[in-house]
Amino acid sequence: MIRFLQGITRRSRRRIFIISTLGVMGLTVPVWVPRLLSTLPAFQVDKMHVQGTRYVPTDAIEKLVSLEPGASVWDDPTTWENRVRTHPMVREVTIRHNRRDEIEVVVVEKRPVALIATPQLRPINGEGLLLPLDATKAQLDLPIIGGLIEVEGDQIVDGAIRKLAFVLDQLDRANPEFVSHVSEVTHAVNGGYRFLMLPSAEVGVVFLPPGNTVNALRRVSIALGQIDDPKVARADARFAGQVVVARVEAR
Repeated sequence: MIRFLQGITRRSRRRIFIISTLGVMGLTVPVWVPRLLSTLPAFQVDKMHVQGTRYVPTDAIEKLVSLEPGASVWDDPTTWENRVRTHPMVREVTIRHNRRDEIEVVVVEKRPVALIATPQLRPINGEGLLLPLDATKAQLDLPIIGGLIEVEGDQIVDGAIRKLAFVLDQLDRANPEFVSHVSEVTHAVNGGYRFLMLPSAEVGVVFLPPGNTVNALRRVSIALGQIDDPKVARADARFAGQVVVARVEAR
């Protein structure tokens, strides 16, 4: 190593020293750099970008973040995130610095999946919780779970209805086009679920089993795709390995 240094110029030695020093400092950057940068006026938060919201107004999120005077993009966002999580429509939130003077607030909202009569129509999510949304003002075009449903606080009392809400959520994630054509869903008389479809759908009624509903819906889609006649009255996937299809009788 000594022979190597003796064979290079003084300027080259200086460069090696600087690079080596920066390399050592780089090992501690995660610890001290954010603290140092947070004290610089250039990194004070001047802008806030909110994304992921559909039902919660952007200004409501900004108000919950409630930036302190002189807040920096390098500050720990935990306190800001905890404030946003207090909103009843927020499931999760992540706040990170986006640019030199801007933070990005990424919100994951609670998703409404159905309407229930309490007796007024109220939206619920996949956990069977009532959501603080006005179904009319929010223009919620969702399936209705049939029957008068009892609630306590913001929770549906009937566990079977909560399970049905969960099923709707799973189906909506797997096949949102199908759920968009569902008018009403109830428990079927002989077990499983009965989906009454809108007139615009290619089938009038769909029956799905209580388990493996997503796979059962895939089998229904395959069966309907093999039928040329668009007038299908019902498709029943509650039978093992098959889908029973009934066509509309001609008059």
